[in-house]
Amino acid sequence: MKKVLSLFLYLVLSQTQCFSQTLYGTNNYVEYQVGTLPIVISVPHGGLITPTQIPDRTCNDPTTVTDAYTIETVEQIKAALFLATGCYPHVIICNLKRTKLDCNRTIADGACDNVRAITAWNEYHNFITMAQNTANLRYNNKTLFIDLHGHGHAIQRIELGYVLSGSDLELSDATLNTTAYINQSSIKNLALNNSNNYTHAQLLRGPSSFGTLLANEGLLAVPSTQIPFPGSANSYFNGGYTTEIHTCFNPAVTTNGFQMELNYDGVRNTTSNRTLFAEKFKNVVLNYLNTHTNVVLGSCASLAIDENKESELIMYPNPVKFGSQLFIKGTTFNNLRYRIFNSLGQEITHGTVNNGNEIDVNCTLNKGIYIISILNTEGSEIKKLKLIIN
Repeated sequence: MKKVLSLFLYLVLSQTQCFSQTLYGTNNYVEYQVGTLPIVISVPHGGLITPTQIPDRTCNDPTTVTDAYTIETVEQIKAALFLATGCYPHVIICNLKRTKLDCNRTIADGACDNVRAITAWNEYHNFITMAQNTANLRYNNKTLFIDLHGHGHAIQRIELGYVLSGSDLELSDATLNTTAYINQSSIKNLALNNSNNYTHAQLLRGPSSFGTLLANEGLLAVPSTQIPFPGSANSYFNGGYTTEIHTCFNPAVTTNGFQMELNYDGVRNTTSNRTLFAEKFKNVVLNYLNTHTNVVLGSCASLAIDENKESELIMYPNPVKFGSQLFIKGTTFNNLRYRIFNSLGQEITHGTVNNGNEIDVNCTLNKGIYIISILNTEGSEIKKLKLIIN
């Protein structure tokens, strides 16, 4: 208990820090990328590690298919949210291949009585709980939890699972708004208390539902206004074990959330599609939180990129060619310093702006998107800008 408490205090105190830190379970089988946003994302089926000490799962007719590129997708989501807000989501990942461990099943079905797998299963779910507790404490129980998966169904659309069956979603709005169906939902608490008094049915498939917001970004999703229910002849994942125990479907949990099943084509299948999806997801999730909870981002929001061209300090050219110089214009400050970070918040290089107000874009930077922080002699940040090197 003392170890868990000290780790929780560490997570709370770490919220004042700018950059994401990663906590690992035993043998790095699971990991928790500590965040500063009221968003918790778990990724149970993208791992590729296959230790010989853990036998392949054979108990209880297991499903062992890997959700391809879901870890890569969540890394793009993390980068997109950081570039937009200066903050990170909380991310929990199982690095074990699903043949060895399934964290979206009960411990009996997921770990098949193997001691090492049992340890990893417990650490994974403890990390989710820690992340939710940390985010809820900071944001007054306005956290959104998403269990991220990839499906192989024939219809290429995103499936959102609220622990309501496909046939449940075919019911009328009036029926879905009854207490019985609200209590079966993984967004029960949001249905009971949201900023605009939307009904449960509206939150599932109304104009401001997560599915409709995705569709407005060009991503087909069910349920949504466009596709209110999956259809009895079509495959649909409505939310599994993780969604049941880590959302308010479980009466002991306050957090709202859902299972999110991503189609492969156009979303997960290439780096460019994952990057594009992450940008759209970022727009949707921030819109969703703002609309339904009026959440105010914490102090990390002050780290968001400042691209106001009317402000005192201007950096040019931007984009800049690899190996060229950047110039600083319009500031009365002298002896400026700079720090350059990649999109995951890792510092790549730093230095002093020379008297000609130049910054060398040297060989430590590859082509890509970076964040550059300009500081005065006291170390206080003057401006933060997105830097594109091509």
